[in-house]
Amino acid sequence: MEEKEWIQKELSQILASRLLENKKQACNFLTYIVEETLVGRGEKITQYGIAIEALGKPADFCPTDNPAVRVEAGRVRKLLEEYYASEGRHSKHRIMLPSGSYQPGFESLQPNALPAVQHFSPKSIQSQGPKVHISYPDTELIRDDALRGLVYNLRSLLPMTLGNFREIRIALARVSQPKGHKVDELEVAWQQHQADFLLQCTAEVAEAGFSLKFVLFHTLTREQLWSDSAQLPLHYAQVTLESVFSQLILEIFSLHRGIAMACWSRYWKTQSDIPCHYRVLVEHIHFLQDKAGDANLQAFLEACQARTQRYHDDALAHLHYAVLCLYAYMLRTESTATLEIQWHRLALRALELNPGNALAHSIFALECFHRGDYEMGKLEIETARQVNPFDHAGGHLLAVGLCALRHWELAFTVLRDLAGLDSRYPDPLRVVPCLFYFRQGEFAKAARSAPQFAVLGGWNTFGTLVNHCRSDDCKGCIQTLSRSVDMLPSNPSHNTLPSSDFWENIQQDLVKPEVSGLAALSETLTNTLTSS
Repeated sequence: MEEKEWIQKELSQILASRLLENKKQACNFLTYIVEETLVGRGEKITQYGIAIEALGKPADFCPTDNPAVRVEAGRVRKLLEEYYASEGRHSKHRIMLPSGSYQPGFESLQPNALPAVQHFSPKSIQSQGPKVHISYPDTELIRDDALRGLVYNLRSLLPMTLGNFREIRIALARVSQPKGHKVDELEVAWQQHQADFLLQCTAEVAEAGFSLKFVLFHTLTREQLWSDSAQLPLHYAQVTLESVFSQLILEIFSLHRGIAMACWSRYWKTQSDIPCHYRVLVEHIHFLQDKAGDANLQAFLEACQARTQRYHDDALAHLHYAVLCLYAYMLRTESTATLEIQWHRLALRALELNPGNALAHSIFALECFHRGDYEMGKLEIETARQVNPFDHAGGHLLAVGLCALRHWELAFTVLRDLAGLDSRYPDPLRVVPCLFYFRQGEFAKAARSAPQFAVLGGWNTFGTLVNHCRSDDCKGCIQTLSRSVDMLPSNPSHNTLPSSDFWENIQQDLVKPEVSGLAALSETLTNTLTSS
């Protein structure tokens, strides 16, 4: 009886916490599984029972086809971990939801308490990506109140925004700089935090407001990879700062064109041995940004298989394995029947292990479209947009996948929203999302210049790419794209990257001009054809 009372009291405290405020489904889920366990039915808890009794699903609910219970279980598990790391950190009792189970565990930290019913199993090693240390100006040295406020905003919002991406890790510790001594930030970033990258963020007062500057370094080689700047008005809106972050993430940390991700992947590909917990992401980025061919897909597949077979709760490995299924479909490397089963299983598992992750919702949306569940697919697309509007990798993946699955109009809508494309021209059948997704989008960027468009093969190449898409030949499209990009002069992005249209893209995001993106590209191509 004593144990039951403290469990009920602990449940009440959790439900009343700020963390679970307005999270009705999570509260219902947790209440149901705890109460069922306390009356002796814990081992009989099922997905169907949770769906009907706790989540209010209809009687014809099918757990096999609908991942709602598994997704909610992942959310509750994460919320409990967050609660005991924040509001409940001093609690002497704990309610837990072990991975792979719907029966909660109860633990008392008091010396004389009754034995725990169930404990957390040890968390297995997770696949990981690069770590970045972010440095900012010292606010104690800033005399301008408005500038100091901006730096505080950067310090609080940028790490929080980047924290929504599983593929990168943030070193949050602040570098202290003794008076009269200049700290070697690269040395500190690597020696103290083992950060692969240093992102320097500086801000100063400018004539019309503020000037932000970002510089990216690879700490191991001390190489400057990228730098760019953005201008903010004195009374900037939150949406302006968010646009800066959005463009920054796209340029540096996105899977399909991020400079830091490319550098990190290439660095480890040149080493004699890639750490096993890095391999999944290293091979994925190498496939996307360097060579999307069968051999590299096989290396990516082997990395995913090795991790998911050894660690059944490796969240990132399962997520990227599910993404690999889309690539396998595009390149036709597996039989359709085998792929469908594998894709469905992995997409569901990725959602369960990555609750609230935009990329997980994106790949599950594509799997829904693949098996004909269009309503669920559209719902998942909207969910992906809402949970992380900064996730361009998930958005571009959606555009590519929808194109490959023959949903042209929706693919174009997604791509238009991401890249600011004009909806009137060209028509959906002439949009090739692969141009923006593979090889860092170098084809689309190079084609804006008439001479470089000619080097790429001009209208013949562009027409070939369109024909590949129309005939559902994704593999041919990717191969043609790679051959064309290979004809360009040596790409400096393999070493260092010069400044890009960073600020221009931010402004375009804010004002939504009538002609932008691929529309401007098409205009350039038309002028090229006319002049020739």
